[in-house]
Amino acid sequence: MKHDHRFFCMLFAAALMLLMATGDPASAAPVLSSNNGQLVLKKVTLFNNGVGYFQLGGNVMAGEEIPLRVKTSQMNDLLKSLTVLNLTGGQVSSIVYDNDKTIPQKLDEFNFQLRKNQGLPQILRQFQGSEIQVLTGGSPIRGTIMGVEKRNIQDEEVIVPWFFLTIMDPNGQMRTFETGEITGIKLVDAKLNKDLNRYLSILFQKHQKNGKTVTITPTGQGPQELLVSYITEAPVWKATYRIVIQDANKGKNPFLQGWAIVDNVSGEDWQNVQLSLVSGLPVSFIQELYAPRFKKRPELKMDDEDAVAPAVPEAVMSENRMLMAAPASPKDQIGALRHKAMARRYKGEPDMEQSIRKLKAQTVTREVGDMFEYRIDHPVTIDQNRSALVPIVSKEIEGRAVDLYNERTRKQNPLAGIKLKNTTGLTLEGGPLTVLKGGTYAGEAFVKSLKPNEQRYITYAVDLGLHVNTKKGSITEPVDRVVINRGLMRLHRGVIETRNYSLNNQNAHSRTVVIEHPYHSNWKLLQPQKPLEITDNYLRFEVTVPGNAETAFPVKEIRDVWESISVSNLTPDNILIFARQKYLNDKTLKQMEKIVAAKAELARIETGLKALDKERQQIFGDQKRLRANLKGLGQTSEEKGLRSRYIQLLDSQETRLGKIERQEESLQAQQKTQRKAVETLIGNMSQDLKL
Repeated sequence: MKHDHRFFCMLFAAALMLLMATGDPASAAPVLSSNNGQLVLKKVTLFNNGVGYFQLGGNVMAGEEIPLRVKTSQMNDLLKSLTVLNLTGGQVSSIVYDNDKTIPQKLDEFNFQLRKNQGLPQILRQFQGSEIQVLTGGSPIRGTIMGVEKRNIQDEEVIVPWFFLTIMDPNGQMRTFETGEITGIKLVDAKLNKDLNRYLSILFQKHQKNGKTVTITPTGQGPQELLVSYITEAPVWKATYRIVIQDANKGKNPFLQGWAIVDNVSGEDWQNVQLSLVSGLPVSFIQELYAPRFKKRPELKMDDEDAVAPAVPEAVMSENRMLMAAPASPKDQIGALRHKAMARRYKGEPDMEQSIRKLKAQTVTREVGDMFEYRIDHPVTIDQNRSALVPIVSKEIEGRAVDLYNERTRKQNPLAGIKLKNTTGLTLEGGPLTVLKGGTYAGEAFVKSLKPNEQRYITYAVDLGLHVNTKKGSITEPVDRVVINRGLMRLHRGVIETRNYSLNNQNAHSRTVVIEHPYHSNWKLLQPQKPLEITDNYLRFEVTVPGNAETAFPVKEIRDVWESISVSNLTPDNILIFARQKYLNDKTLKQMEKIVAAKAELARIETGLKALDKERQQIFGDQKRLRANLKGLGQTSEEKGLRSRYIQLLDSQETRLGKIERQEESLQAQQKTQRKAVETLIGNMSQDLKL
């Protein structure tokens, strides 16, 4: 018989790995627990901060290694939050996990290597000297591997390699087997078997892209009920809403329908899990716990002169699967929509609003501290790498149609909107909102998170049938208050700011318009109408505009304007003008007169100082000229007489400079005293006069 030995080698290598992993080839498969040694995902809770809470459970056998497979990127979160409970009463002996070494680094630690192109002979050569058990169709034969021999045998015109395994049995007899006849091999050494299983487990990780295994081993007797929970990074769940609004004359509240978009990118299917969605932002962070961390230690250098002993511190004193129908083709969808529209038109089918109101959101809600939870009340199934829409709210909500006008948003027209009050009893997570009106699409909006009973304006379209024109004007009033304090005179007058809103409603029905008027905290309203609401930036006024009519709405406000003048800079003319305008009372006027007199005396002193300084500079100039002339005189009698005259003049000038210096000292002392007197008069002056 002709044999393809390469085929048999590859086939037998696979059989060898399987037998080594399962133990005795002749023995039956072990009895496993009801969960087959696996924990089942039971609960998933998704948060708005980008994490998910996962809870697994199941009955497993004591001493059995339970694998938990996660992505490498999830390891830090898992190590930070992993909680394992043994509900049966036993303990958890260990939780071990793969470190962050690469697969080649891990495989290099073994004394043997399994390559892709290796068959049974190449594998057995690496276990030379190991005790094995060989099956060839009869009874198992036990022995120690001595070697594997390759023989090239010519089969017709083809040379075929044959491999022969030689072992030594317990009796010391050497026996040889053709590898093609071997049906099974078992390694007898338990440690080598364990190493081989571990090697194969590491090889298997190549098929798990970016995957790591956390192994949990419970203790106790028999089946153990485990509950395992952890958090990992997860996509944020998103809320999306639809709202149906009626015409004002129908008297019905809007109907709100909310959905949550849930994405399963966990890498495994969610089969019949309890799904909860939490609105809130619990604090969460990432810390590097997975990678081994080494701390640099100080290096102690030997001191040749003195050996110092280390210091020793003293001791301390003592549900059902969610079915998603396959989407129809665009052509089929358009045809179906047209057919349904025609059927509603002619057969009187329920309209869109009635159909939406029939949908019920099967959720159980509750407040969890500062957060709000939507718990789906039936098991949910979402396959990995798929997403689902889950209904979370389907209720009437209090609201009325309004137009919201803001000049900065759109100058000519208001925006059609709804003033909503969250009467659902739920916390509504922020998200896009599609508005349906009259059985069709009316526009879109975005709603921020809404707490129960909180009110919010939602705008979804431009009301082109209502035009708005605004005109601004300002009037400055006379001074009505004069305040003097600490040398500063402040004049107050009011400026009246008027903004006229002209609203022209070209619609047949009346409109309720909410005008958002800019809000200034230091401005005061002058009109009797009080604002409906006050926000950080706007005053809101509500105006009703009849159909096909025009309405004017003025907003008058007064703002304060203060003009500041330093009292020290006031001139007699200024004081005279202020006195005529009655900006000063009698007491202040008298104080002003004293200040004017004191300032006049101070000005006289300063004028005297300037005159003395001017005279000194003039004398210095004359002396410079006289000294220059003295240097040019000769020894004639005429020149001698002229020199004598120059010297006498210089002497008299020096006498005058001495007098100037003494006069300056006296005036400077007077200046200092007078300046202090002026400052005292100004500082003591106070007035708060209302005109």
